[in-house]
Formats: sequence, structure tokens, C-alpha cells
Amino acid sequence: MNIPSALRVMSGFVALFSLVPVTYAGGWDIVTLNDFPDFAVAGHPLNLAFRVWAPSLDPLANVKPKIRATLCPSPCSTDLSPQHRNATNTKGHVAKAQVKAGASAGEYTAVLILPEPGDWVITFDTEYTDASTMAPLKAIAPESPAPTRFSSAVRGARLFTAKGCSSCHLREGVGKIYGPDLTGKRFAPEYLKKFLADPSITPVPEEVCSSDRSYCGSPYAMPNLNLKDTEIEALIAFINKK
Repeated sequence: MNIPSALRVMSGFVALFSLVPVTYAGGWDIVTLNDFPDFAVAGHPLNLAFRVWAPSLDPLANVKPKIRATLCPSPCSTDLSPQHRNATNTKGHVAKAQVKAGASAGEYTAVLILPEPGDWVITFDTEYTDASTMAPLKAIAPESPAPTRFSSAVRGARLFTAKGCSSCHLREGVGKIYGPDLTGKRFAPEYLKKFLADPSITPVPEEVCSSDRSYCGSPYAMPNLNLKDTEIEALIAFINKK
């Protein structure tokens, strides 16, 4: 995908953040998982339902997504940048899933079986290779006790990729910078709670520019991801984490 000189950026937080220019090599399809579990059970089916769509919010119905899961060497890196991931997280076994089109345009389902215990990195290829990569998912042995629950901030970090936030925003080195950089930003929790439930409460400006005005463009509206209350709470904890 060619990125026009008048860079189109996703907005929503835009009234509060300034865009910073960062380049990214690759395409720009957005993948959002309906649910991203805290863990999986090795050898058991893992049902994945997800959407693929363009930043303009148009569903991408004619793509043929592919899903692959790579067993990480121990320890599994949490750095999801393509360069680091390709150097450190691709030496293990690979599992693949068959993807089926869902009932609505741009919706897809898949059944993935992680064949052995360990930390797995799930990657989605859409129109582009590595269109979206999830945080590591732990597969436990059958009949093993469930892992310790994640803190709210850690769960929010995982949702940051699973819900497609990292397709437009950067936070703690994870994500892209087609939208405002969230690194180091803090916001009133009540505002974030309302905004993440309904991004339309913040009007989309006519133009968004980088801090040095080297990039300007008309922004896309931030989509309503239909987040659950628990997901919103986790994302707030992550975004406002010191």
C-alpha cells in the first residue's frame, strides 16, 4: 500500500495527542480479534473469530487470511517489532489454521490447535504478510492448573494488539504511528472510559499534523470496537500505566 504524502491518520485521541512521524514498512490492514484468551490448552481447539478491515472502516471481504502460530524459544520475547520477532521468535515449531469467511463481510473464523505446551506467537497474514501479530499466548498441558491471572495493565497491553489499537497507535515500542503516539501519555480515566466505549464523543478534526508539521492529512474516525467493560478497564490501566 502506498502511503500518500498527505498522510491519513486514525483519530479519536487526536484532540489530545500530537502525531509524531515514524515510518513503517508494510501494508495497513487492521485485524481485530473478538476474544483473545489469557491461555490455551495444548492439543485442544482454539476458536478464533476476527475481523479484517481497512482504516476507512470498510470490511475487507475478498482477502484470504492465513494464521500461523510459532513456538517461541524460552523465554519468549514480548518485543513484537517485525525485525526483533523474526530474529528471535521463529525458530520453534509452527502451527497453522484453516480460515473460513464469516456471516458478514470482513468477518472470519478459524480453529487453531497448538500441538505442545509453551509460548506461541500468533500472526495474521491478510493482504500483507505480518499484518497483525498478537502478544505471546501460553499453551498449557491438559489438566494442568490455569496460569496466574494477568494484571489489568498486562491484559490491556495484550488487548492493545488484539483489538487493533497497535495498527494505528504506538505505546511502549509496540505498534505503528499512523495515529497519535500514546507513549508516556496519561488521561482522566472517566474520559477514557467514555471515549473507548464511544469514540464519537470526540469530534474528528478536519486536519491532523505531526508535531513538526512534516505530515498532515485528514484523519479517519476512530472506530467503535464494541469493547466490553472489562476490556475498557484493562486498556485504561495499560494506557495510563507509568
